[in-house]
Amino acid sequence: MTSFEALYNQYFKPVYAYVVTRINDPAAAEDICAGTWKKCYEHLASYDEAKGTFSQWIFTIARNETNMYRRLFWVKHFFSLAQTPDDLLPGKEKSPLEQLEQDSLQRQLLAAMATLSEKERDLLSLKFYSGLTNREIAAVTRLSESNVGTMLYRAVQKIRRYMEPL
Repeated sequence: MTSFEALYNQYFKPVYAYVVTRINDPAAAEDICAGTWKKCYEHLASYDEAKGTFSQWIFTIARNETNMYRRLFWVKHFFSLAQTPDDLLPGKEKSPLEQLEQDSLQRQLLAAMATLSEKERDLLSLKFYSGLTNREIAAVTRLSESNVGTMLYRAVQKIRRYMEPL
């Protein structure tokens, strides 16, 4: 196995989960991920470990590819925090009751997510879907680590306040 294959195997699932939660379209997410990994492969020699971890680098590429897709095609869908990354991958099936419960929670969370800014939704996706640390998110978004932590805390509090009456 080559080193690129090892990186691909390690990061494919979190990168895919991040992209699909940003655009809520599995087919488009596959295309964006393909573009992300193509750019990664083409520019792997230019990766500089002194500037950040590979995780930060690949998620920056994925974020840029996703933003380009959204700008070009005006995708305005919100993602749902009710799904886990495993749920987003093809082949995961639920019972009708589980699906009904998840659909109800998704609708509630979509409404809560609609109250957040684009930046807040992006930060939540990087944190909870992709599993990045605040430091890694700061490197990807070019925000300070403390600002990332504050914004994440406030976004989660907004969702909690919205969901409390439910």
